[in-house]
Amino acid sequence: MVKLVMNAAEASIAAKRVMQRADELAQISETPDQLTRVYLSHEHLRANHLVARWMEQIGMTTWQDAVGNICGRYEGKREGAPAILLGSHLDTVRNAGRYDGMLGVLTALEVVAFLHEHQLQLEQAIEIVGFGDEEGTRFGITLLGSRGLTGTWPGNWLACVDAAGISVAQALANAGFDPARIHAARRNPEDFSAYLELHIEQGPVLEQQDLALGVVTAINGARRLKCRFVGEAGHAGTVPMNIRKDALAAAAAWMVYVEGATRAYSPDIVATVGTLHCLPGAANVIPGEIQLTLDIRSPVDSSLEALLENLLSKAHEISAERGMTFSAETYYSIPATPCDARLQHQLTSAITAVQGLSLSLPSGAGHDAIAIAEQWPVGMLFVRCDRGISHHPAELVLEADVMQAVQAYAQAVVALASKSVLAEFNDAPVQDALSLVAPCVAIPAWAENVVAARPYSTVDVLQHYASQLTHEWGSAELEQALCAHPRIGEKAQGSGKAAALSKGEQSAVDTQNSALTLALAQGNAQYEERFGRVFLIRAKGRSGEDILAELQRRLNNSPAQEEVEALEQLRQITLLRLEGVFAQ
Repeated sequence: MVKLVMNAAEASIAAKRVMQRADELAQISETPDQLTRVYLSHEHLRANHLVARWMEQIGMTTWQDAVGNICGRYEGKREGAPAILLGSHLDTVRNAGRYDGMLGVLTALEVVAFLHEHQLQLEQAIEIVGFGDEEGTRFGITLLGSRGLTGTWPGNWLACVDAAGISVAQALANAGFDPARIHAARRNPEDFSAYLELHIEQGPVLEQQDLALGVVTAINGARRLKCRFVGEAGHAGTVPMNIRKDALAAAAAWMVYVEGATRAYSPDIVATVGTLHCLPGAANVIPGEIQLTLDIRSPVDSSLEALLENLLSKAHEISAERGMTFSAETYYSIPATPCDARLQHQLTSAITAVQGLSLSLPSGAGHDAIAIAEQWPVGMLFVRCDRGISHHPAELVLEADVMQAVQAYAQAVVALASKSVLAEFNDAPVQDALSLVAPCVAIPAWAENVVAARPYSTVDVLQHYASQLTHEWGSAELEQALCAHPRIGEKAQGSGKAAALSKGEQSAVDTQNSALTLALAQGNAQYEERFGRVFLIRAKGRSGEDILAELQRRLNNSPAQEEVEALEQLRQITLLRLEGVFAQ
């Protein structure tokens, strides 16, 4: 493994350059006195052009993808090797600070600059992405850039409009992109082994601990609810206190409980009553109705749900005691995104080497890593920011902290990219190794046997053994695997690695062709009626028309013939996926 470490002099030069470039990017704004840079604007494209120029100066090949992300690749020892993806976003909120998002892109450039200066290419390539939209400032939808990479844009996003009535589709066309080709931004699961994102903390924890850097354990899950206490309005001067049904008094009692119960539950969970509307809203009228919102966040979904249940139960209890009613409706929900344990360990080791110790903490804000984690392992490194201020012109990081950040970032990336995927697989704990190969097929015994036979001297040896295991499969394994297999022409359900693989394999099927989609659905139904299971075929590289023709041919098979063909297709799919996992 490569042991190259960025020294203090190199880190100092890198940190100065990061700060200068952050200032330079901050000049690219739609307003001269405030930093605002939104998706698919002229300023977005200018920022992409500038970042691409910096990438090219350090030996990277650059391109702008189909949704407007700026991308660069620093090749590994072998052309086409899997890459570690680094990055963050280049868009901003309105009247923004200059480090939220940008710091992650600029420090990633310094990691590659360090490798380039030392003429070092690693077992894995390094790619950097500057996501075009994370904040959602222009269209009110977030993570457009990272969801472009994962190929998970919902169908209605192209029709969303900005304040001027311009749709996402129109904005793409105006910026020189083809809205019909957004799928071209999607990357294959085997393209990356991991995603690392450096970001300002946007909170005060590191500053309170007098630490420059920390490791993110998870990005908080969140629920937002519209809540309502309904009592009875009345004359403020004539209704005695002991018979009032004051909705505001009930809401106030509950708000105090929310604060106390959340504090007592866990230091990593937060709850906020952010808005409150009092009806009828007159000084001389007892409040008859209170409308308020509750925002609750936690890095652990089960903890969030348990506390939320407690808080809502208390609201009903307070209302009942006062002869009133309470109701709540969830209008926003997102699960927590755990960061990969192996990447956390690697970042912790790097930070400890640089600053003497490391702090692990959750992220209360959302990040592009949420979307990326649906397909690849993610890790995040936090950098202290002054007073935790973010989304504000006063947002500030210290050059000395950035110096430590680029040292730790480079050390972690070099350590990760110096090992091939096979070497990592051989050395990984059992559960981590299983998570790498299990998405290839829903037959746990096969994955367990592949892991148990480690270490492997070469990928060819691994592939040969894995192939031998597939020839032991019969009807039971076929049924087991098909339980998790989507129908051809239908989207794979879920957000795990197996679903991502299925989506990639069916990418050549034109789901916009309604006649083809209908024919595949009818063929699937006929197949399932005849053979009692889902039609299975190695879809990668095949058009929808080719798949339909093969489906129609196999409908003429006898049950015994079809089982033989289906098992062979299952073997091919499994080994093709395994090849992608260990691609060099």
